[in-house]
Amino acid sequence: MLTESFLAATLTANKAPAHTSAALKDVGIFLHEAQPQSTFRHGYKKSSSQPGCVAISDSHIFAAQADKAVVHVYSRERGNQEATVPFPERLHSLVFARGAAILILGTEAGKLLLWEVATGRLTTSVAAHLQPVSSLCITPDNKYIISASADTSVHVWSLAQLISFLQLGGTYGAEDTSKSPVRTFAAHRTAVTAAACGHSEITTNFAITSSEDGTCYIWHVETGQILRTILLPIAAMCVAVDPADRVMYFGGKDGQIHAWDVFRHSEISPVSNLDPAAIAPIQLSAKDGWAAPTKDIGAANCLTLSYDGTSLLSGHSSGAVIRWDVAKHRILNEVANLGQPVTNIEMLDPTGFANQKRPGYSVVNIVKPNLEFASLSENGTCGVSAKYNLNTMITRPNSARQNEHDDIDNAITGPGISSTLLDAALRALGSGSGSGRGLIQSTTTDDAEKVQVEKLEEEVSKLKQQIAAFRRVEEKRKDKRLKRMMERENIDTKMRDAYFAAVKKSKDGDEAVKKWQQQKKAIDADSDRDYLDDEMDLT
Repeated sequence: MLTESFLAATLTANKAPAHTSAALKDVGIFLHEAQPQSTFRHGYKKSSSQPGCVAISDSHIFAAQADKAVVHVYSRERGNQEATVPFPERLHSLVFARGAAILILGTEAGKLLLWEVATGRLTTSVAAHLQPVSSLCITPDNKYIISASADTSVHVWSLAQLISFLQLGGTYGAEDTSKSPVRTFAAHRTAVTAAACGHSEITTNFAITSSEDGTCYIWHVETGQILRTILLPIAAMCVAVDPADRVMYFGGKDGQIHAWDVFRHSEISPVSNLDPAAIAPIQLSAKDGWAAPTKDIGAANCLTLSYDGTSLLSGHSSGAVIRWDVAKHRILNEVANLGQPVTNIEMLDPTGFANQKRPGYSVVNIVKPNLEFASLSENGTCGVSAKYNLNTMITRPNSARQNEHDDIDNAITGPGISSTLLDAALRALGSGSGSGRGLIQSTTTDDAEKVQVEKLEEEVSKLKQQIAAFRRVEEKRKDKRLKRMMERENIDTKMRDAYFAAVKKSKDGDEAVKKWQQQKKAIDADSDRDYLDDEMDLT
C-alpha cells in the first residue's frame, strides 16, 4: 500500500503547548502520516528549531537548535536521538545533499560549513555574507549550493570546489579564496527571506528567491540572468516549487498562500523577441491569494508538496498544519495543531511502490565532525588525509540479484509478494515439482486439499479483480481532476479579465465576477459528487 508521510519541526515557545497528551511531551519534531490515514506516528524529543534549520537524509534527521551552536542528530530507523554535535558558532540554516551524503550548514558569521556525515570531515567556505545565512538550497544534481542572507545577497557555490582535497585550509576558520562563491545574484534591495530551486538536473535549472519588500525573482542558476519578476502583495516567508516545475507557491506573513503558474501567466511571444529584461513584472494581487482559515493562524513559515503535487501542506506560527487543494485553491482540512510555531515541514518519499528504487549505500552511523583539519604533512600525493575513513554500508542493488532466490528476496525486501510468485505457489500446492515433491505431495493430495487450493485460487482471482477495479477508478478520477483543473483555470482567467475590465470602467469589480464565481462553485460541487461516487464504486 502506498504510504506518504511528512516531518514537521517546531520552535519551543514560552507558553504551554496546546496539546496535553503525555505522549507528546517535550516532542519537537513530529512524524505524521498524510495518507492513506492522517495520524501522528512518532515524536522526536528535545528539539527547538528556527525556520530552515532542519534537514533530512534517508537515515537521519539533523536539527540545528535555536539560540544554540548545537545540532541534534536523530535516527529515523531507531526513532531516537543519536548524537548532539556542537559547533563553534550558531547555525541559521541547514540543507542535506543526498547524493553526496553532505550536510551544508549556514552560520551566523555568513559562511558555509560542509560536513561529510559518513567520514566526519568538515570544510568551510569564506564568509561571503555580511549577515547570517538565512536560507539554503541545493540543486538536484548536487552541483551548486544557493545561499541567501538578510544582507540582500544570494551566492552560488560549487559543491565540488568546497569539498575538494586539493584546496584544504590549515585549521577551522582559515579563509581560502578558492572557497569563494562562483557567482553572486545581487538584484534584491531588501533582506532575502526565502530561496528554492527547480528540479531539473541539467543546465537549464532555475532558482527562485524572495525578499521582504515582496519582490520575487526567478533566475537562471548557471548565468544569474533574471527570467521573471513577480511582485507579491506581502513578503513571502517560504517558497515551494511544483514537482513538474510548473507552479511556484509562496507562504506569506499573513498566513495566505499565493501561487504563480508558469504556463498560465506567461506571455506568448516570437522567439526573436524573448528578452527577459523586456518582460514586465507580474503583479499578484491580494485576490489571487488563498485565504487563511482564520486571521490569527499566523505566518506561513514553511511549505511542502505531496509526491504528485496535488496537495500543499503549510506550517504556521499558531501551530497549525494546513492541507490545501492546489486545483481548487482552497483548504482541505487542518491536518494537525502541534501547539508550537511550526517552522519546518517536509514531505518524505512515499513508500509502497512495486519497484521502488533503493540507494546503493546507506549511512548507518553518523561520524561527528572534527573541527581541526588534518595537517598537510599527513596528506598523501592526492591530498587525501591518512586519517580519512568512510563509514557506510554498501547494499546490493536489485539488478545484481540473478540467482534462483530473486523472487524470494524481492518478496521479503519489497512492498509485497508479486502475483507471479503467488501463482507459482498455487501451482506447487496442487502438483509436484522437480523430483515429484511440492509443498503438498501430489500422491497424497485428497479431495479436501484440492478444495482448499480451489478456494485459494478463487480468493486470489477476486483480489486481482479488486485491484483492477481500483486502478480503473483511479484513472477515471485522475482524468476528471485534470479536466476540473483546466476548467477552473479558464474561469479564473475570465474572472480576472472581467474584474479588471469593470475596474477600468469604474464599475464594481466584485459584481462583475459573481457569474464566474457561481460557475466555480458548481464545478467544485460536481467534483465533490464525483469523488463520493468513486468511493461508492470502490466499496
